[in-house]
Amino acid sequence: MATQKRYGPGNGKGKISLSHYHESKDNLADLPQATAEKVHVTNTPNIFSYRSYVFAKKPELIQRYTKATKADVGGVGGHVVAAEEVKAVVAKFVLENNSFQGEPIFTSLMVTHTGDDVAVTGIMSERIPMSVVDELMWDALKLGADKATELGLYGPGQDLVADAFTGNLRGAGPATIALPLPLRQDNPSQTVLLSFADKTEPMAFNYYATGAYLLPRFNTGLVIAHSKMKRGYLMDIVDLDTKAQAIEAGAHPRDQKALDGKMEELGKGLQEKVITLRAPEDLFDIEGLCRSSRFVVARIWSRNGKGEKDQLGYICSAERLHNIKTKKGFTYGGKDDPVLLAFAQGDWPAPGEITSPWAACPMVAGDCRGSHHLHILPVPINWQTSYWSGPILSAVTLSVNIHTGRIGAVSDQFALGTPWDYVRQRASELAVQFRTAHGIKQPATLHEDELEYQEGWKERRGRLEKQFEVKPPLVFNGGGNRAKAPVK
Repeated sequence: MATQKRYGPGNGKGKISLSHYHESKDNLADLPQATAEKVHVTNTPNIFSYRSYVFAKKPELIQRYTKATKADVGGVGGHVVAAEEVKAVVAKFVLENNSFQGEPIFTSLMVTHTGDDVAVTGIMSERIPMSVVDELMWDALKLGADKATELGLYGPGQDLVADAFTGNLRGAGPATIALPLPLRQDNPSQTVLLSFADKTEPMAFNYYATGAYLLPRFNTGLVIAHSKMKRGYLMDIVDLDTKAQAIEAGAHPRDQKALDGKMEELGKGLQEKVITLRAPEDLFDIEGLCRSSRFVVARIWSRNGKGEKDQLGYICSAERLHNIKTKKGFTYGGKDDPVLLAFAQGDWPAPGEITSPWAACPMVAGDCRGSHHLHILPVPINWQTSYWSGPILSAVTLSVNIHTGRIGAVSDQFALGTPWDYVRQRASELAVQFRTAHGIKQPATLHEDELEYQEGWKERRGRLEKQFEVKPPLVFNGGGNRAKAPVK
């Protein structure tokens, strides 16, 4: 960990303590209780809000962002669930170092987990450089990995694939995104949908994008709403497969040195190969691209009166699949822990419309060993994986005051005691049947190029390939007698 940081207490102020924060668990401490007994249906996260900012009488109108960062830094019982002690260490470090030049980096934040991935989600302002936030996240996750090592957890620091922080988390392992909040004088309320997935790939979020933003059967507002929604949306679709791009650029698929060189060239400057398509005019093109893991809807924009990009309202961590460089060379990564942020209500779909495509129990790539197709399981926030190892998906909505930068409350979109219990039951039944019926065979497993843990298979296939022989085919004539192979 760096000895001198670009963040920390500024302007002569001392170390931040937890007393500087208001915690959402204390919201009702001095108020009468309207409900005598509460049945808990979810593991609701505790929200920490920096007191001097979120309770300001005249908050400054300033551009703010919702920032979400998630990574696997070590799991309990394998890749099952994040340890509460690891989450607490990450939270404590962020809260005590939550200052840059005298201002809070996050005015409001929460620490959650989905499966074995720890996530930090908060509200920041334009005054805080994104590189400062990323370094804070890197150091916090590194500390979480140290705690995972101490506890003997599985795979400590697994997603921290870079040797050290280099100024940007993208390509370093963790999934991280930021969504600019609206800047307006009136109506400070903004609903933000936050979704985390574990044991699956960014393509899973295509079900969100090609549902409520494209098809009226998921969102009637596309037809009847008077908001900007009636104009449709613009979608930035990113080509994630740098290995396929390298082959298309001339590198031989069996020449690993040539592949690595071309992928490194393609990965320079964190550039992306992207196309912008119109919804609904380009429906067939969007659906055609989004059918595979290679292409992901990374961003969705509302449209102005001229049909051009207006406001960004949807963003996911569309990390490229084959450009994560480690000491062992390039590895297939970027599919285990994607994150999504999206606005809801107004010019955007309602939360239930965004999540509705998951009611059909679609299948996604990932699951155990990152090498299967399986039905995704929508789970409450702060939940663990189940069945062979996932894949799972959580989604919560945040009520954000865009003037003060406070997360006022959180609602779990896949909570227990809701109709999603039925979906979980159905997805579980389908997953058991599909997985046990097919086992190692396709379509239950991915194509061999996409197997995440494939070194053992490469060795096995290489050994068997040497034993293959080229022989004339076995041919039989009439009566079941073996015929001689034709002589040329």
